[in-house]
Amino acid sequence: MLTSTRRESPFFSEGLTGWPGRLWRPVAGGFDRLEAKVAPFRDPLGAPKPYVPHDPVFRRRYLTNAVIGFVGSLGIFWGASQPTSPFPGFSRQAIAITPTTPPVWFFGVPGRSVVPNLHVAPSPSFYLALFAFYCGMVLLMRSWIRLGRLAREYPGIPVRLYACVMVAWTLPMLFVVPLLSKDAYSYVAQGEMMSRHISPYVYGPSVLGTGGNSYTVLTDKLWWNVTSPYGPIFLAMAGGIQNLVGHSELGGLVMFRLVAVFGVSLIGFSIPRLARGVGRDASTAFAYSVMNPIILIHLIGGEHNDALMLGLMLVGLVLAKEGHPVLGTVLVTAAALVKVPAMVGVIYIGWDWLGSSASWRERVRYVFYAGAIALVVMVAVTQAVGIGWGWVAALTNADAIRSYLDPVTAIGLGLAKIVAAIGLGNHPDTFLFLFRAAGAVAAVSIGLVLLWRSRGGLSGLRAIGLTMLAVVILGPVMQPWYLAWGVVLLGIVAEGRLRGWIIWLTVAVTFLGVGDATYFVSALRSVNLAVFGAVVAAALVVLIWPCWSRLRRGLAALRRREELRPAPFPEEAGAGL
Repeated sequence: MLTSTRRESPFFSEGLTGWPGRLWRPVAGGFDRLEAKVAPFRDPLGAPKPYVPHDPVFRRRYLTNAVIGFVGSLGIFWGASQPTSPFPGFSRQAIAITPTTPPVWFFGVPGRSVVPNLHVAPSPSFYLALFAFYCGMVLLMRSWIRLGRLAREYPGIPVRLYACVMVAWTLPMLFVVPLLSKDAYSYVAQGEMMSRHISPYVYGPSVLGTGGNSYTVLTDKLWWNVTSPYGPIFLAMAGGIQNLVGHSELGGLVMFRLVAVFGVSLIGFSIPRLARGVGRDASTAFAYSVMNPIILIHLIGGEHNDALMLGLMLVGLVLAKEGHPVLGTVLVTAAALVKVPAMVGVIYIGWDWLGSSASWRERVRYVFYAGAIALVVMVAVTQAVGIGWGWVAALTNADAIRSYLDPVTAIGLGLAKIVAAIGLGNHPDTFLFLFRAAGAVAAVSIGLVLLWRSRGGLSGLRAIGLTMLAVVILGPVMQPWYLAWGVVLLGIVAEGRLRGWIIWLTVAVTFLGVGDATYFVSALRSVNLAVFGAVVAAALVVLIWPCWSRLRRGLAALRRREELRPAPFPEEAGAGL
């Protein structure tokens, strides 16, 4: 049995018994060993002290990290804006063969630019893009982690101070080309279809035409003939945007960036209120949840509609916790009509409707009550928009993606290759179906266990966050920005090991993103190794320099630990003297 302590498992809030505990024990043990290795390299957290305005030590640390983070954000912007940068999401090959394509952004990456042939060595701007983008990410990550620590050391910091930093870090993201994903171009294409009274639940973007049609060219080919999985609220908004901007691709991209900023603003409004409601420090929650690099780089930089979904969902949870559960359910349902995963919030509003003293029968009854309200809202909105329920059937469209970044998919495809290699036949579809089905069952089981153990307050927010994280990690597709679903809520309640793993997860998935992956990989095959090595060395200097003293201290601690460790065979050790 795994007991519940402060050093808890990162995926569950309480101890696990039975077969889940037996399955999880070796994983938790691995986390313990890895944490023991990393511990010597951490700076000790200072003793918490009340925030005092005009404290010179606090002011110096606050301003230093705010400025370094802003420089990092500028580096990301500059790197993505280079003419041959790989980090914008559009396909350079597609633009190269359609010279009539209008500019896809204001500067840096015009659609009519001379696109390097994939067999030609990259130009200097490619190396500059790599250096600026990844160094900017390192600086931004460092500042985010440092400001989170600062909030923990000085409880009571006014949220407005961190909100000002968030605004400064966001400014470069307002002007950068859509980053690391083609999703924004899909939104524009589907909005154009809506504006022309073509249902995205019946047709894919290819219905707008192929060849020189910029709406289709800029959309990922994978989705050209695939119907939309987004809810009717989002598609109605997308159609309205395209009508508003006069059917302009560039105008649509700008508007979707503003929609993402609006969604993040709702997140920033909600997180401090949720934190105060459960007795947590508002600025610490704001730092880990709202200022998270996934929010900045992916939700704002990538213009993902997950920002709007999360914003509406969190406002709904705030309303429910402040005594307005019906209105909260309506808002969370609206979030689900942007993107379905927000429906988890409806379940938890019903579960916590009567407070922590409710019996399980009352909780189950009010879950059905909240579900009935959600169903009424869904029917009303769907009828008002008038394009039907095709988004429900389209939820399985994500199965078309086979990415090794997704754990379940990677295991299924990996085992299929092993089976094929030993001569038992090639069955990737079968293995993929089995493991994705097992992942879905596991995610639902985890969600039900967490729901049953939730009693509102801290446990409720933790359960929602962990459920969303389980849905992402065990789902058929895992994109970096999907992790925001769980990270935003866990940033409020995470402590100890869980907070550490949220930080590590954020850092890892943010660095995994590459926009035009085909161009990026092809360019790397033709790089000048000397120049590329110099770029990597310079980036390592930026990474290591701020942490040099910590690295030396950690290595020294590890050496002392090895010296103090007893020899495995004392008699043999003595014989050698």
